[in-house]
Amino acid sequence: MAKQIDEEMENEEIIVEKDGSESNSLNFIQKNSKLIMILSALVIVIIGAFVYLKNKSNEDAQTASLLITRVLPYYESADYQKALNGDPTKTYMGEPVKGLKYIVSEFGGTDQGKVAALYVGNILLSTNNYSEAKEYFEKASNSPSKEIQSGALAGMAGCLETDKKYDEAAKLFEEAALLIADDELQSRYSFYAGLAYEKAGNKEIAEKTYREIMMKSKLSEFAQLAKAGLVRIGTIIE
Repeated sequence: MAKQIDEEMENEEIIVEKDGSESNSLNFIQKNSKLIMILSALVIVIIGAFVYLKNKSNEDAQTASLLITRVLPYYESADYQKALNGDPTKTYMGEPVKGLKYIVSEFGGTDQGKVAALYVGNILLSTNNYSEAKEYFEKASNSPSKEIQSGALAGMAGCLETDKKYDEAAKLFEEAALLIADDELQSRYSFYAGLAYEKAGNKEIAEKTYREIMMKSKLSEFAQLAKAGLVRIGTIIE
């Protein structure tokens, strides 16, 4: 999924550089908004989830951690129905595999439960269940982990974009960028914020965001994508 989205972004940049086609640019923004959000949550889940699946002392945390470990293969293989609802045909020590929704409902107060909520939100977002996805992202956003918070905020921003609440989505992307320590992810979320501002018609803030990315991340792919964004909004690139 990440490779697919990155390749589409790179291809769009080439198109904009060559002919400045407004229709191509708009199509790119509209086409990729949902995919971008899916990637955001996926990336953060991979980085942050397992931080809270180890070394927990209370029984609920240990149980939730064990249940997540059992159901993760379904998530990773994109068998989302079983990932969400479990697999009664497969058992561990006589107990069927519980789904991520069950883990959230039973252990939502634990750190692991909030990790599970981020997984659920991402699945629902990828299957266009935006309203329900937002509820799970909100639960995940209460995690003490900044990585999990960041992924949840990005997911919530994706849900807002589907309602064309672009300014609100952009602000959540900016919050997500501030929470994450990884430079590439910061640039990624900042770029998504710029795209959201661009779709909102807020060219001034979009330009500011794109220029900041170009200054901070000169060697990253997002510097070139930000440059393409400046071309789209008709800004002179110095």
